[in-house]
Amino acid sequence: MESIRILVVEDDPIIAADLQDRLTESGYTVLGPVAAGEDALSFVEQDNLPDLVLMDIQLEGEWDGIETTRRIRLKHDMPIIFLTSNSDDATFRQASQANPQAFLSKPFRGRDLKHAIELAIRQSAGKEEPAKKEPAEENAYLLKDRLFIKGKDRMVRLFFKDILWVAADDYYCKVFTKEKEYLVTQTLKKFSDELAGVPEIMRVHRSYLVNLAHVEAIGDVYLHIGKQRIPFSRSAKEELLARLKKI
Repeated sequence: MESIRILVVEDDPIIAADLQDRLTESGYTVLGPVAAGEDALSFVEQDNLPDLVLMDIQLEGEWDGIETTRRIRLKHDMPIIFLTSNSDDATFRQASQANPQAFLSKPFRGRDLKHAIELAIRQSAGKEEPAKKEPAEENAYLLKDRLFIKGKDRMVRLFFKDILWVAADDYYCKVFTKEKEYLVTQTLKKFSDELAGVPEIMRVHRSYLVNLAHVEAIGDVYLHIGKQRIPFSRSAKEELLARLKKI
């Protein structure tokens, strides 16, 4: 699992350096900074997209942050947080038209920045507030090709392709990768429903999801991922074999 990659778009070098320090201390990977909207658009058109953008509204160059955001959104759907020294109503109304996930007025506290980033990830993932009956606040937020898991002090990123299998653990579930395991505060059923659109991920047993791309062998009642033996139900076998042919 990798740390969240945040692109800083800020034309004031002192503020940009301060942001870079704060984000690095919080465990995020900082991209840039870049000072002009045109450079920001060129940056996000690279293959390895940032997970989130911190965008100053007043920028060098032809475009301001609002226009830059509009142009980025024409091609890429990613969470963007606006930064501004002008917190007047007119600026806020104009900025709101670009639909940012959050809006921070300078100067801001480190805690406000951290909360804005978490909120932006959550909103971008389309998550609703957890139901009152849930045993704990949900800590996993899904985007198109990746998952963000909130820990004690930061959010980290996990691409779906890196998941090996997921196991039920009472009201929670555990996500296993080659490096380690992560606790997700959702039931396996709910987690499975949210991953229903990911073709490589399949629920093969009431207690297990697997990434079909990592399956190495299939027996009569077990499949194998590395040294892990995972049971699968008889009813899942036909679909399992059919989907493996498409991977």
